[in-house]
Amino acid sequence: MPSRCRVYSLAALLACGMLLLPLPFLKEASAQTPEWIDAEALQQHVEKLARTPRPPATESEFAAAVYVASQLRSYGYQAVLQPFTYYTYRQPSTLSLSVEGWTGAKWEARGFTYGPNGVGTGEIVACGLGTAQDLQDGRARGKIALVQQGGTTFAEKVRQAAAAGAAAVIISYDRETKEQASLGEPLDMAVPVISVPKEQGRRLQAMLEKGPVKATVKVDGGLSIRQTSYNIVATKKADTQGTGQTILVTAHHDSAARSPGANNGASGVAVLLEVARMLAERPTDTEVRFVSFGAASAGEKGPAAYVASIPHAERKNIIAAFCLDAVGSDDAGTLTVTSASGAKNLPVTLAEAGGAVFSTAWNDRAELSGDYLPLEAAGIPAAWLTRAPADTWRDQPEDTMEKISKERLKEAAKVVFAAVSRIADPASGAYPETIVDRRGGNPLAAGAAQ
Repeated sequence: MPSRCRVYSLAALLACGMLLLPLPFLKEASAQTPEWIDAEALQQHVEKLARTPRPPATESEFAAAVYVASQLRSYGYQAVLQPFTYYTYRQPSTLSLSVEGWTGAKWEARGFTYGPNGVGTGEIVACGLGTAQDLQDGRARGKIALVQQGGTTFAEKVRQAAAAGAAAVIISYDRETKEQASLGEPLDMAVPVISVPKEQGRRLQAMLEKGPVKATVKVDGGLSIRQTSYNIVATKKADTQGTGQTILVTAHHDSAARSPGANNGASGVAVLLEVARMLAERPTDTEVRFVSFGAASAGEKGPAAYVASIPHAERKNIIAAFCLDAVGSDDAGTLTVTSASGAKNLPVTLAEAGGAVFSTAWNDRAELSGDYLPLEAAGIPAAWLTRAPADTWRDQPEDTMEKISKERLKEAAKVVFAAVSRIADPASGAYPETIVDRRGGNPLAAGAAQ
């Protein structure tokens, strides 16, 4: 019910143009569209968003979404609320495997994100890869299914074991890893599940070859929580005879739980809003969508939800996405641009032409993260604009307004505005398909209008 009330509340605010939340986010913006970049407006956006942390699925994140929507409305856009749900998970307090008669080293039981609580006791039976075919003979009923990694997803192994009447599941890894595995989301059909390292899985297999083995699997204290967050989407339709192509400009309005997120979050939103203001009354032959994501810091949940909402037939028309994140800190390095693949796709090349520095430094990270990744995974050419090296305050309480530079915000706005304008200008025409794919190289050299 609270989530539904939020949807209705924000919809009502957007419909009547009234801003009633008593938070520092809310200020009416001018609907005029001067040709220059408004540094004061950029700074004010960051200041209002960064007065409090905006963790995903909280009232402060909701208020930030209202602020973004109200500013876009003031420029003449129709701001659309896009609610979406996702799950968070609290790790279990107890994860254990006990084997009757075993006096050796302790079993190294590991859990799965979204794994259910429960206790399963019974004889262990080897069930191959845990597919429907492996479990169809009924041998796992009332017993603990020992299955091997591979062949199908962890979630599917657990579903099939539950359907076969197993009391629990032990998944033996086929390689050594300490990564936290996931079932993807809470399952509608499940039993307690743990994993064991490759060596211990082999030990269990050897014990089974010598005779029956009885064990107990216990998982307790895990908790899956359904959350609701919001994306804000505003669209500028083509004013003249359209090319049928679309450009995205994105940022995220949430922040880490303990951080005001002045740079990581608010700076990108500020630039998005300023570019939207500058483009509002300019003639364009290409659709431009401004998307402010929620719950990006919860594993890119907002970007993933937005991509899922785009019909597959429309995705091929999105020729460029400019994803803004952490672009305003005075303590960070040069404004850089990259893609998930490290290749110079169309938006990367246009951002580079506008003044950003192409760099693959971010692509060398052990764990890639960023709003642009779900877009790239869906086949949308995306450019990630940020600063490298990063400031040392990212996601920390020290990521405050005092660290933000007007000049750095202006620089980012100039780069994105120039790149978007180059595509959307009616004089440019449509960009040929040969330059909007992901094969790398120099897209502008393939014949795009200059």
